[in-house]
Amino acid sequence: MRVDVLSSHLPAAEGTAAGRVLLATCEGLLAEGVDVAVTSWAPEEPSDLPSWCTWTPVPPEPAWRTRSRALLRPRSDVTRIGWAPRGIAVADDPLSAAALPPGGVATLLYATTFDVDALGRRPYPKEVQDLRADRRLRDLPAARVLTYSDRVAAWVGGTTVPIAVPVPDGVLPQVDEPVAAMVADWRWEPNRMALRTLLHAWPRVRGAIPTARLLIAGRGDLPTGSQDGIEFLGPVARSVDVLERAAVLAFPCPDSSGPKVKVLEAAALGLAVVTTAGGAEGLASDAVVVSDLDG
Repeated sequence: MRVDVLSSHLPAAEGTAAGRVLLATCEGLLAEGVDVAVTSWAPEEPSDLPSWCTWTPVPPEPAWRTRSRALLRPRSDVTRIGWAPRGIAVADDPLSAAALPPGGVATLLYATTFDVDALGRRPYPKEVQDLRADRRLRDLPAARVLTYSDRVAAWVGGTTVPIAVPVPDGVLPQVDEPVAAMVADWRWEPNRMALRTLLHAWPRVRGAIPTARLLIAGRGDLPTGSQDGIEFLGPVARSVDVLERAAVLAFPCPDSSGPKVKVLEAAALGLAVVTTAGGAEGLASDAVVVSDLDG
């Protein structure tokens, strides 16, 4: 069996959530004897790729032509790379689904409509196009849409399946000190909203537990240094290097959609997790304590 995957993400063990899911999914298929070929059209040139993945960026064109096409077919630039699947065709995201032939399979990690609603604001122009691309999945001819949570499946009319994430070699040693951690990609707005919530609540934590410490790490703009028991670590090579120093992952996630890879990873490592219903979506684990943003 051959599976051809088209993705706007790059498969990477320490990449974006979507990239990590893509890597784990394809490695799982390969372990089952499936012939996998991934075509990534991510805008950034990769420094390293698995042997089963090739990078084929969309050729440049005048901006006016791209904008004109978006009026009728939102986020359809990928059709210009000439993807020609020879096996089961899988579009790894709504943007890639524009090139999906009839009878193919699309996956949807999260739904932009839920994420914009969770932020409590009107969608930005880029998000309007993403919303249209998401909704296009509802009308794909003879295609099956696979999602990783019942809420997203109900919205798009798809089927819920288990999500693939990298499996750690073992659990982390228990940390007996009151140390919380939060590791995220701060370029994603729901993560920034969660951080603001956590920093707002932190003085109450320190008031109850004066020795409590909070470790903040990840890609994107962050303050530097330490203050009030908070240590800003910036980007790290591996998220586990931060999680192994903590007793709990603290993630007051807004009501965004889809499973959160950081929560799945922490739970798999044996780390306790305190999050919200949005942070625990699609996950069932005794290691996860669900609270609300006001609790």
